[in-house]
Amino acid sequence: MLCDLYEPTHSHEHTNRIGVMVVEDHPMVRAGLRALFDTTDEFRIVAEAASHEEAVSVYAEVRPDVVCIDLMLGEDNGLLLIRELKRLDPSARILVVSVRDEKAYAERCLQTGALGYVMKREKNAAVLDGLRAVARGDIYVSDEMAMHIVIKSQKGKDTGSGINALSDRELEVFQLTGMGLSSRQIAQRLRIGIKTVETHRDNIRAKLGLPHAAALVREAMLWVQSNAE
Repeated sequence: MLCDLYEPTHSHEHTNRIGVMVVEDHPMVRAGLRALFDTTDEFRIVAEAASHEEAVSVYAEVRPDVVCIDLMLGEDNGLLLIRELKRLDPSARILVVSVRDEKAYAERCLQTGALGYVMKREKNAAVLDGLRAVARGDIYVSDEMAMHIVIKSQKGKDTGSGINALSDRELEVFQLTGMGLSSRQIAQRLRIGIKTVETHRDNIRAKLGLPHAAALVREAMLWVQSNAE
């Protein structure tokens, strides 16, 4: 279990910095973020957590200016964490930094309560810009994603296709299918019935235009591989 709290300080140097809580299950990524923040006097890490449970338990104590989270936290789902943090604190300011395709996840994260989304492949400057924007209470996404959202809003909500047409739960089932889990395993992971999983799979196949279950598994595996860290 990892849940690091950093010693509070009342010095002028630190109180002017933006306090960031990092929620990330990969130690090397956490170390990379610490190193990145050390290059500027704007930010300081006030806590680190590696799971949904740890993040929720420490958030109320730390009350950071910004929460920087990954979407995939082992077996935990980052979207659920965003919802939980916003339930605990509607004013929580959350930046998602993830390897997951922004076209599939950024808008979902914003709708769930996050203020920003940065893909890990972006330059370090994008992470810092995202933190600055979210700390101000502004929305932050890439220029490409911003244009995508604008075009989608102009065309209306019923124009979604492909992965974007899947609901949050369907996307979870699709992702877990691509990770090689059976319907029974997915049901156990998501705490839903097997028949419900099969219904989601049928809906996914219909939305993606896939002819049979084998095609669904193949498509899901390719998608997961393309988004692998």
